[in-house]
Amino acid sequence: MKYILYFIIIFISFFLLTYLYSYFKLEDPKKISKPSVGEFAPLKNGNIYFQKFESQNSNGETVLLVHGFSTPSIVWKGVIPFLTESGFDVIAYDHYGRGYSARPKVNYTKDFYISTLFELKNFLNIDQKVHLVGYSMGGPIVGYFANEFPEMISSVNFIAPAGYMNQEDSNSNLFIKILTLPLISHYISIVLPSLMYGGNSSIKLSTEEDKNKLSQTELNKVYEKQMKYEGFTRSLLSTAKHFNLFNTANMYKELGKKNIKTSVIWGSSDEIVSINGLDSMKEDIPSINVEIIKNGKHDITYALPTQVGKFLASQLKSFLTNE
Repeated sequence: MKYILYFIIIFISFFLLTYLYSYFKLEDPKKISKPSVGEFAPLKNGNIYFQKFESQNSNGETVLLVHGFSTPSIVWKGVIPFLTESGFDVIAYDHYGRGYSARPKVNYTKDFYISTLFELKNFLNIDQKVHLVGYSMGGPIVGYFANEFPEMISSVNFIAPAGYMNQEDSNSNLFIKILTLPLISHYISIVLPSLMYGGNSSIKLSTEEDKNKLSQTELNKVYEKQMKYEGFTRSLLSTAKHFNLFNTANMYKELGKKNIKTSVIWGSSDEIVSINGLDSMKEDIPSINVEIIKNGKHDITYALPTQVGKFLASQLKSFLTNE
């Protein structure tokens, strides 16, 4: 009995001490400062960090880039030049909870992401229709946005989009439910900001073949920066709990009924969002233009930006030609 008591004391002390250590180590997200490039948009839930890239030969068309679950807008670095060189002005931003954006204590629902994009568009005074590009989780976000505001959209373009994943694995569902229990999620968000990605970044580029790829050093630096402030892991856990990223088929079906130009590019070896969902996507959006990157993994946006950038630029120019 004495040893059991000792174990309980040690167990509680471990969790308490690690919590206090991490609590005082994490920095207040209100102290996030704007880097030398980019701007802050002071929206109702706090600052959204964004960058504007203007084309030297602008055709007057604007592209809004919406990144995925965890890696912020740096993922677009290698893609953006292909768009601006093709005449498109580009806006890339960090979701709340990621990168240099604020970490509001709210439920990270699909409506939250949609309203943030709407607010940002209004803040930027973009009155004309825009082209949306959504990567991974960004896919459902731009899809939902287009369904809600079709009059604002010129085209919707997907990169390895979430929404067709298998959610039947009860063990995975149970794991997510446990992680998002109030006490556990709070502990994780304070103590383990690198729970899913390790130290700086356990995300390793799947290939080194593209000269325009994001460097591993820069990727690590970005993760080190965003994990420095409280709220990164909290935003991920809240998103996992409140935004169904596994099955958004109804959204895609609704989009397929609208007269909106669409495209998708996907890696054939995507280990996060399986390309098996492509057949369903083509059924839901029959007119969608498709490109498959042979042996491409989920990181194609920043590991193989040349192929992704060329495809997007080509699609967007063709959409204008066919108007």
